[in-house]
Amino acid sequence: MAAFGDGFELSKWYNKTASKHEASASDTTDVEDVDAAVVAEEAVPIPLHVESTYCHVCHAPNPEYLSTNTVKGAPSVPVCSLECESEYLKQKGWQANNKSGGKYVDLTTATSNDVTTSAKKSKRKETVAEDAPEEDRTSKRPRRSFSFLDDHMLESEESNGYKSWWLGAMAFYDFVYQRHGMWHSYTMSNNEPHVDPALIKYWTCNTYRELDRSTAYLRKYALRWQQAHQGRLSLREVLWMAVVFRYCNKLETFDKANGIPSSDGFVAFKKRLTTMSKRKEGNALFAGRRDLDVTRYLEVLEEFLENIDSCTFDVMKCTRTYEVFEELRKFRNNALGSFTCWQVVCDLVELNMFGEDFDAEDFVWLSLDAKKSLVQIFGKRRARPPEYVSLAKLLQQRQTQGFKALGVRFPYFMSQKLSLKNIGHSLHGFQVYRNIKLLQQSQFHKHEPGTTTPVVYSSRSYLMDSESCEICSLAENEDEQVLCDTCNRLFHLECVNMTELPPASWVCTACKKLVNLPEEGAISGPDVISID
Repeated sequence: MAAFGDGFELSKWYNKTASKHEASASDTTDVEDVDAAVVAEEAVPIPLHVESTYCHVCHAPNPEYLSTNTVKGAPSVPVCSLECESEYLKQKGWQANNKSGGKYVDLTTATSNDVTTSAKKSKRKETVAEDAPEEDRTSKRPRRSFSFLDDHMLESEESNGYKSWWLGAMAFYDFVYQRHGMWHSYTMSNNEPHVDPALIKYWTCNTYRELDRSTAYLRKYALRWQQAHQGRLSLREVLWMAVVFRYCNKLETFDKANGIPSSDGFVAFKKRLTTMSKRKEGNALFAGRRDLDVTRYLEVLEEFLENIDSCTFDVMKCTRTYEVFEELRKFRNNALGSFTCWQVVCDLVELNMFGEDFDAEDFVWLSLDAKKSLVQIFGKRRARPPEYVSLAKLLQQRQTQGFKALGVRFPYFMSQKLSLKNIGHSLHGFQVYRNIKLLQQSQFHKHEPGTTTPVVYSSRSYLMDSESCEICSLAENEDEQVLCDTCNRLFHLECVNMTELPPASWVCTACKKLVNLPEEGAISGPDVISID
């Protein structure tokens, strides 16, 4: 499954080249070496619609890997181990050969290929000796070493990405690990995490969408509505609140307007928002670069509220995320916009609004930033619009292999592997991260038009200043309060029958029930995520 043969361990190579303080020139991988290792890969397309339910060889369920696609005539298939991959390649007539550096070769043609290659090299040397100027003959051509992450991040789209898409995927998985490492480290301790300082200085979204502050804010109001209605969480009401919130998508606006309104509270919300718009420009109340003002915003919401019952019925019939997405886009010819519709779909899934048979992994809507990330990882030839979702699924399928190749133990939140929507969420952040690196290297003129411009991080923890205990409604004894990581509600220890603050991430009972986990409690994991 390593793309460079059995003798190559990407984790060791990455650990050497990622740090300039530890690596020497002889330890650094050369571009020329990578090119030679992946020439065969370019000729073999990625299988985009492969059945991944069972191992291709031993038929074990849910295999976590795909076989290497660098072997011509042996397309990638799902496998559960190196042994199964080796067996599959043997069945195809290929076998690892020590003379080729551990790469798989067709032994029936290996000898003749070696002779042909040697002859070509000899002929090339003779040609250079005859045609090259005297000074060029006596000097070796310089070979550019590269830093695995930085070179990939700064590479132009016009270069079609790295020749090895797996190296591009490693850069993506490294970003995912570092970004979640930030959240994990801040949760576990007050120390600054050992990640790329650029991630600390500039804003990027969380790896898990569930942990974004805006997602937690919506969940908080959904749970409060549930608590006020005898523990019943209505699809109609959650759909309404999600549309109201995501169509604006600016948490600060709702914080000043006394929160996300229920359908019954829309009239009062409308008055407050209208008053707010008179104090500042209307478009400043909304997130993103959209031509949206308060008048149009309220007009669309009024019409949606009039049609909320039929919309709820249509959504209720859906069995896949793509169907829900398309139903929402039908409202007034996609008046909400594809971004808003997708965010609402994700909110409905995360609040467990569908049955057990609902397929939440069939589709992911990708932002422009996410699409550009796929081009950076896979190159223009592979990352074509019809294949975007399939490529995102490929990254999801190979996440375990990717983190193992990096030599890290990923601290999965609530023991949940990255879902397809979180892969899409991280792909968006990956392009933002690339733009940050371009900005730091004074190469921002190379950024992709229309992608997100880097923004210096500014904490929004002040939004919690007015919060009190969710149970007793008292704000006293702040040192004796615990914060739920998925709804950002505060609880006094004694109000939830706890004797001490948890040493790790903590999730409340209501949020646990949403994902069908039995009880509240701490989520354990490494104390600090370390990259260096």
